[in-house]
Amino acid sequence: MPQLFMKRFLCMFGVCLFLLSSFAFGITELKVITLQHRFAEDLIPTIEPMIGPDGTISGYQNQLIVRANPQNMAEIEKLVATLDAVQKNLKISVSRSAFDNSENSNLSVTGRKRFGDIEVGTRYPGNQQGARVDIDQRESRRFNDSLQHITVMDGREAFISVGEIVPFTQEWVTLTRRYASIQKTTEFVDVTTGFAVRPRSLGEVIELEITPRIKQLNSSGFIDYESLSSVVQVNRGEWLDLGGLMQGKDEVSRAILSRQSSRQNTNNQLRVRVE
Repeated sequence: MPQLFMKRFLCMFGVCLFLLSSFAFGITELKVITLQHRFAEDLIPTIEPMIGPDGTISGYQNQLIVRANPQNMAEIEKLVATLDAVQKNLKISVSRSAFDNSENSNLSVTGRKRFGDIEVGTRYPGNQQGARVDIDQRESRRFNDSLQHITVMDGREAFISVGEIVPFTQEWVTLTRRYASIQKTTEFVDVTTGFAVRPRSLGEVIELEITPRIKQLNSSGFIDYESLSSVVQVNRGEWLDLGGLMQGKDEVSRAILSRQSSRQNTNNQLRVRVE
């Protein structure tokens, strides 16, 4: 009997030790979850807080590689099933309007006058004496309106170019050092300026994230001023006065928008709409 009791004791002790070690180190399982509509990199930031101290998560293309305890794994799988949905395409319309109103007046005086044997003045047909005044007044009004479209997936980014190609002058160097963190080896010569926009669909409401950006020509290099990003909400299909909104936000946006109208005396308007 003492030997049988000892065997049972040792068996129970082993089970208890295993349970204690399981709670101490955590029992985890490894699963590879194949996504149908999303890339792994899109979901990892959302899932990562649910992994737990003993878990890990990584991804490759459309596959999530998850290690977590059974309880967390069950919650992760439910969340993935919700997030792995078909992404909708959003149509971004960009409207640029410019109105130019100018007046030109030209005053000319022609004539002649004789003093004895001397004649002074400008000649014109006829033998008349005296003067003629010609007034030429012209008024020109010009209205330019352009509408462009781009289609992006919900939550993806699009770039709206504003203005023309500009050199990367000392002004941009100063603004970049002040508002953006870039490597010292980054060298820009000529850049195109604009705004990166990221629309997210919330039912009939569109959340639009707007970030000032300068982009290097003939290259994928760009500088985003993320600290100056703005997030606004508009109704689906509603026009947003992007120029007016960003003009009063910060000096980088004002510098970008000033390139749009620096060469012409016009009233410009830049608007966006998401459908």
